[in-house]
Amino acid sequence: MIGKIDCFLPCSNPNDLKETIEMLRKSKTIRQINLLVDSDFKVAERADDCTTIVVDNLLSTDTMRKVSENAEADYVLLALKSTPLVLGQHALDRLLRVATDTHAALVYSDYHAVVDGKREQHPVIDYQMGSLRDDFDFGSLLFIRADLLHEYAATCGKEGGHQFAFAGLYDLRLFLSRKGKLFHINEYLYTTEESDTRKSGERQFDYVNPRNREVQIEMEKAVTLHLEAVGARIDTHDYEAPNFNREPFNCEASVVIPVYNRERTIADAVKSALQQEADFKYNVIVVNNHSSDHTGDILRELACERLIVIEPERTDLGIGGCWNVAVDDARCGRFTVQLDSDDLYSSPHTLQKIVDAFHEQHAAMIIGAYRMCDFELKTLPPGMIEHREWTEDNGCNNALRINGLGAPRAFFTPLLREIHFPNTSYGEDYALGLAFSRRYRIGRIYDELYLCRRWGGNSDAALSIEKVNANNLYKDRLRTIELKARRQLVSKKASLGDDDDLKRFFNQQLKQWEDARKRYQDLRDVKTKQLGILRVQYNPARMVSTGAKIDAHTLAQRPCFLCASNRPKEQLTERLDDDFCLLVNPFPILPIHFTIPALRHEPQAILSHYGEVHKLLSRYKALMVFYNGPKCGASAPDHQHLQAGESGLVPLQREWKRMQKSLEPIVTLNEDNDVCLLRDFVVPALVIRSTSAESDEKLFHLVYKCLPLRDGETEPMMNIVAWREGRQYISVVIPREKHRPDCYFDEGEKQLLVSPGALDMSGLLIVPREEDFNKLTETQAETILKECGVTEKTMQAVVERIKENN
Repeated sequence: MIGKIDCFLPCSNPNDLKETIEMLRKSKTIRQINLLVDSDFKVAERADDCTTIVVDNLLSTDTMRKVSENAEADYVLLALKSTPLVLGQHALDRLLRVATDTHAALVYSDYHAVVDGKREQHPVIDYQMGSLRDDFDFGSLLFIRADLLHEYAATCGKEGGHQFAFAGLYDLRLFLSRKGKLFHINEYLYTTEESDTRKSGERQFDYVNPRNREVQIEMEKAVTLHLEAVGARIDTHDYEAPNFNREPFNCEASVVIPVYNRERTIADAVKSALQQEADFKYNVIVVNNHSSDHTGDILRELACERLIVIEPERTDLGIGGCWNVAVDDARCGRFTVQLDSDDLYSSPHTLQKIVDAFHEQHAAMIIGAYRMCDFELKTLPPGMIEHREWTEDNGCNNALRINGLGAPRAFFTPLLREIHFPNTSYGEDYALGLAFSRRYRIGRIYDELYLCRRWGGNSDAALSIEKVNANNLYKDRLRTIELKARRQLVSKKASLGDDDDLKRFFNQQLKQWEDARKRYQDLRDVKTKQLGILRVQYNPARMVSTGAKIDAHTLAQRPCFLCASNRPKEQLTERLDDDFCLLVNPFPILPIHFTIPALRHEPQAILSHYGEVHKLLSRYKALMVFYNGPKCGASAPDHQHLQAGESGLVPLQREWKRMQKSLEPIVTLNEDNDVCLLRDFVVPALVIRSTSAESDEKLFHLVYKCLPLRDGETEPMMNIVAWREGRQYISVVIPREKHRPDCYFDEGEKQLLVSPGALDMSGLLIVPREEDFNKLTETQAETILKECGVTEKTMQAVVERIKENN
């Protein structure tokens, strides 16, 4: 394998690399040795057979491009330090052989480090999908496939978004991870001098050092571009808002302190928690994990009504397991707040500030700021740790790059009880932060709330390389799990996950209501068929709704089934606001189907309640909300209500990506808020696209007053189907000409019992009779919808009125 490698060495002083260059010269695998130098380098000092390449710094995109331009061999050996390097026996042959055999994008190995004159083994860890830390330890030699380096330089290396002064190498590494495997050889292939000999406890805060801020901003941008490329970037506009009033709690907050053998510090920590001043009831839960010193005795001396001490039955619990014991305890409060057994709250107002922040920021998790100090509370470097690198829009994505999120941490307990801590004593808090930030907002408090006391007994003060590697391997594993979960979430976009408030309410209802549970089970087995883009569902349970009489006399004779006093005793209610509540629809069309009735009995009319649609979608991004006008499919036209189900199931939505390309703008407020005409569907419709509740309502009111109002009707005939796509809200208003098609009233073979509502008009036709299901054709289905919708001529008149009234 002659001349297969081009070597690139950072060089500040040629004398330092003299022996390294001499070793490389002797290898037949090396084609060319290139020295990466700065503009002050004296060319006369270089070796005659080495090429010098002037670069701004080793980490920039420009440097990666220059390396690519000068690489002609199959592989690039890139050194990351300008310190002397001693290659092991046949090291280059080994790197080349492994790279060829594995076809890896990048190969790296373990190495020996010379620390204070002593040679030590320095193993590194395997690269995973979740190894997104920019400080991942590859050692100081990277063996890169040159064809992929050239591809990077020709694509990412030339794109404006990928131009980095400090994150170029990181961006290249992420690119390589998308193209192939980053392969670790578990062999010590070289020796280098170690320049950073600080303890692990000192290095862990480098990324929050304000002096590194410019670097960190670039690193964040690079990882965000990577997450976008692999389909794992979270859009915070899709966040769900936690419902803090869903469950009753006897206690508003609990401070949780897991402890093992902390006789020196536990009393201070507990007293700090008990001295909190708050306008709500709270308690302190200490989980004593079978301490063998005097910790238990000290806790008994501190006994009081507010202090709960639990000694778990299990003897295999880590810190995370102890947290789970506290959180699962019935006495745990609505919000669970961290306090480590070594640490203190910085004031008696910490707990109040945290609980207030939950409500003010509508967050499911709150993280504060802390100060590093000694036992005399004197500040230690790096002082205040605020994690200001966190941003509202992108903190959740950058969280996959950094090693921690801050302290103190506090959680909304119902969600914590669902997710639970991993039973470990390292990274358990980070795992929760990642999981929470996938779906929910993490709020921040940048004031000092917490004192992190450092002493010789701290578990992370100075760790061996083996322990550092084990910790990093575990956190990378957590990131890998989270990355895969986020890719699933992004690919589904809008789906009700098992940890969603709505799904929990839905499951709770089915557990308690056997009849409803059976109908949902039966729904899984109903017959469906595809008719072009339309879909037909044979659903005999909907006969009551399809055949419902809605004349005034009939309505007056029957009790309103949406009024609270007339509902089945098994039916659970979730109050949404002062006007509406949430019910599980006991006669479903959709796999998850909700009815949203007004709290007061009033006729079905959308104009004054349209804002509720936007409000629901703001709160529950995975929903599709729909409205049936009083003569457009509403089986309870005497009681105001909306309906909702899981988004993305009806043909209107399934075809949306195609159809939205042909929308015709009618009125435009700005680039994000407009009214458009939809012609490319079975029936013509009006589309309202908005990003704010104010714009949404303004545009709907404009559309509403331009729709035809027939004699004797209380409102224009219409159906509405609405959903969210990221930050954009989409409402499709389908004007109606008729309540039911002529075939509904035919007799004998000609009759088709189809009474279209919003879902039918969206392309999901519901038929309660099997004979109708079997004989319904695509042409008949389209004819029914067109007959009930408005004509092109009528729609054009509506469009003209909208333009005139704008």
